[in-house]
Amino acid sequence: MSLFDDAQEVCSTPPVILIVDDARINRELLRLNLTKHGCQFLMATNGQEAIDALKYHPEIDLILLDLVMPKVDGFAFLRWRAGHPEALAVPVIVNSSLDDFDSITQALTMGTYDYFTKPLSQDDLETVLPLKIRNAVTARRLMAETRRQNDIMRRELEMAARYQKFLLPKGAEFPGARITFLFEPCTGVGGDYFDFLEMAGGKLGLVVADVSGHGVASAMTASIVKALLPGYLNQFLSPAKAFQALNQDLLRLTQEDVFVTAFAAIYEPERSELTWCIAGHPPPLYMPRGEEIESLAAESLFLGVFESDSPLLDLNDQCVRVRSGDRLALYTDGLTEAPDARADQYGINRLQTILSQNRDRPLEDLRQIVWQDLQAFVQGEFPDDVAFILVDF
Repeated sequence: MSLFDDAQEVCSTPPVILIVDDARINRELLRLNLTKHGCQFLMATNGQEAIDALKYHPEIDLILLDLVMPKVDGFAFLRWRAGHPEALAVPVIVNSSLDDFDSITQALTMGTYDYFTKPLSQDDLETVLPLKIRNAVTARRLMAETRRQNDIMRRELEMAARYQKFLLPKGAEFPGARITFLFEPCTGVGGDYFDFLEMAGGKLGLVVADVSGHGVASAMTASIVKALLPGYLNQFLSPAKAFQALNQDLLRLTQEDVFVTAFAAIYEPERSELTWCIAGHPPPLYMPRGEEIESLAAESLFLGVFESDSPLLDLNDQCVRVRSGDRLALYTDGLTEAPDARADQYGINRLQTILSQNRDRPLEDLRQIVWQDLQAFVQGEFPDDVAFILVDF
């Protein structure tokens, strides 16, 4: 029975061991005693041959290394290994005649897995060394599998990020409105969603939503919102009714711990009206020309938790009269809750101050001013997705 039979999940193929020793008798002694445990072998007589073997044999699982060798000794090999991450991932067990404290300490501090002194006892050959090899090989293969899974996840995140960018709105010019925006996902792929919709009768739909959590699951839920909410806005011509329909879909399609905050509005240029509804989302800031900034706030809960007929989910349409030159700022909490080095949040008051001080600037300039101020405040990576949209009526 192979020593690796009880570790089949990660050791389904025989471990490949590189034996590095200038003495043939030592190489053969190790090979003969370890062959019965199901190991396969490569041989090297010095450190340079070991370096060459690692370059051409990525399947090597473990190295049994002598230290006293001609040309390139074991210590020189270990110094080379320290500068090459792929080689550093292969565990090394030293088998050397050097038995002084300094040599043992030096080898162990250079990233070796274990140290045996020659000559090996029968107990070392039969039991201890094979067990050390099994543990080291199992750990190496587990780490390699973890790296492989991480690479798969990284590629999936990159694909999801490309898909999400494809879903971002393209148009910025609509009848009676101009729009600019920025979007900064925190992990390459995010759960924020926003859109601008050309609707029947020259109407304009505005949507911003934020899915709880981060990563692929949040991005997938955001895709569900994008797939369904525009159709409901066109069908009902009511943000509140659209949210009620979307809420039932979220209850049916998503996990229990997923919820969505959202704001939706329908702008009718002919009537100069903005009909809006909010569901647990940070309140947009409305900037009437020549007047104080208003917060479009309303008591509401997020979507995806309560049934649509629950009194707790109080969704109602509200209306604002719009004049030429008015502006609207939509955002997700990744902006207002962005922390600085002391964990203080950017906050809605700071955002409102920036908008008020620069309200007469061109739309794109105002967006850039907010973005630069946010970056200067955070001075680092953002822990949450950031979406910010400006609408000029």
